[in-house]
Amino acid sequence: MDWRTTARRSPDLDTLYVRRTYATAEASAVLVVDSRDEVGPDVRTWRGYGTLRVDEPTSLDLARHAAASVAHALVEAGDRVGLEDLARRRRPLPPAAGRRHLRRLIHGLALAHPTDRASGHRVRPPQLPADAIVYLFTTLLDDEPLHLVRTWRTAGHPVVVIDTLPDVHPVIENHLAIAWHIARLEREDRIAALDGEGVPLVPWAGSERDQATVRFQALARAAQRHVPGRVP
Repeated sequence: MDWRTTARRSPDLDTLYVRRTYATAEASAVLVVDSRDEVGPDVRTWRGYGTLRVDEPTSLDLARHAAASVAHALVEAGDRVGLEDLARRRRPLPPAAGRRHLRRLIHGLALAHPTDRASGHRVRPPQLPADAIVYLFTTLLDDEPLHLVRTWRTAGHPVVVIDTLPDVHPVIENHLAIAWHIARLEREDRIAALDGEGVPLVPWAGSERDQATVRFQALARAAQRHVPGRVP
């Protein structure tokens, strides 16, 4: 604050003058990985009755790749990024900036893995910094992600959902085909509900990955809510 200039030009203190101002508000983002389960392109492996092929990315592989991409984009922009794992809530990474923190985020993503869900619905919305934007990486195979998104939006947090379900192979067995048809319809209903509520959704699988990368970069740039200081 330049009090001499203020006293000279504005004796009544109607206007305050400063020598220089460059105030920026860092954007805070939280990456939320839904690692409660891990599914591959083959429906027969979804309940543990088959072996996942190492040459086919699973939903968790796609989630790690997508989360690492947006983390890199945000950290390079100077924003603060945190990490929450819905299956491992004990050690979240609080939002921070810098390349060293980016390595912590990548390490945290590498540790993401499914846990036992036999105890029922236990997902609670993680605690988030005020005004943080949320990137949720999920398959949308149950209603929990929809509940989380609505809770965060009610609290005033912008939310971007990244669909990490792999491209599912055609199902031959009749009982599996019926089960997948029902699950797919329910998933489409959730996607339609998100679209109706104005929640951005980015698919991150198969042929749409290249287009998703471009859209993701645009969404990451949109998250940078820098507020410049004002000079009277």
